[in-house]
Amino acid sequence: MPDSSPVTLTLRRGARGGALAAAAAAGALLGFGLRGGMTARPFNAFAALLLGNRARGVWDFDAPVSLVGIVVLVAGCMLAGIVLGALATTIGTRRPRIVAFAVALVTGAAAVAILVSRAPDLIGVAPVGALSLSQGIVLAVVASVGFASGMGLAR
Repeated sequence: MPDSSPVTLTLRRGARGGALAAAAAAGALLGFGLRGGMTARPFNAFAALLLGNRARGVWDFDAPVSLVGIVVLVAGCMLAGIVLGALATTIGTRRPRIVAFAVALVTGAAAVAILVSRAPDLIGVAPVGALSLSQGIVLAVVASVGFASGMGLAR
């Protein structure tokens, strides 16, 4: 490898973990949307974090809104993956996947708590919230497993 500095390796591992977490989260969101009969609704709720009122009330697939929601989800998972990868790497352990999962799960639980209070469009009481609290918790667990798996595969 031309550039194998510790920082580059940490960034690469975190990005791979974030990419796998994004894929896992997108799959879970797609399943939640299909079950509710509104496939794009969870992604549109993520778009509301960036677009605000433009994305609120959009329940079906709307290309600009839904694509922004997907980008927000992927970018957030990638950024969280890089930060969590750096945190997990600094904690020296024999079991890095377990540490990565634990760090991601604690962060995911904190994110769910923040989103419940600050983003009721995303996680809240139906019909306003795209996801219920239990779905938000499942999403955090699925993303944490994806992140830990991605970190393990990135070695």
